Amino acid sequence: MPATEFIETVAVDVPDHLSANEFLSLAREGMVEDRHLRQFALAEFQSQEAEFTAYGLLLSRYPHEVPAGFFSFVVRELTQARHRMVAGLAPALGMSPDDMRRAPRSEAVRRFTEFISWVALHAGAAEAALVARTDFTLWCNSCAVLTDVLSGTERIPDAAVEYVGAFRENPPEVADGVLQVIDHGRARHEPDEWITRSAVRVEPALRAWWRAVAAGG
Repeated sequence: MPATEFIETVAVDVPDHLSANEFLSLAREGMVEDRHLRQFALAEFQSQEAEFTAYGLLLSRYPHEVPAGFFSFVVRELTQARHRMVAGLAPALGMSPDDMRRAPRSEAVRRFTEFISWVALHAGAAEAALVARTDFTLWCNSCAVLTDVLSGTERIPDAAVEYVGAFRENPPEVADGVLQVIDHGRARHEPDEWITRSAVRVEPALRAWWRAVAAGG
């Protein structure tokens, strides 16, 4: 089976995912308030904490240059997003990163971070790469539409539009690199049934994540 078939197996319905995005629905109705933006920033900050740890651990578990190159790129993207958060979005919303670290997590964020942590500890290299690719696909498509909506909405801080807008494009390093990691994993006898088992959980996890953000705390 070629690597592309694994991607097709977990292909997500992006239009359906966007239509179910309750935060995006609020934005389209012009109902996003500061509390929603703060909840978004907090959920994003807390999710990044788990992702930093997860992809760092995957780097140590799979040091070969193919998966390591892929996972190190993901870590680099997360690092850049964190800098945009602490230097731009959080201050614009009157939020302190130290306070954000101590804040309780919503149930949806907790489930997402537990899922990512499980992937870090137990997933094969190809399996984890397909999780990242699915995550980026859904996240970037959501942020692309959200950027257009928020940019035309009054009372939305420029920092919020800029933060979300930085995710408009799905990085080609992720979209293309996953194929190499899948081939690498299979060449080292990663079971085919492992490769897709976690990626199928990404869409419902993100759907719940956005629902929690829309609740506004």
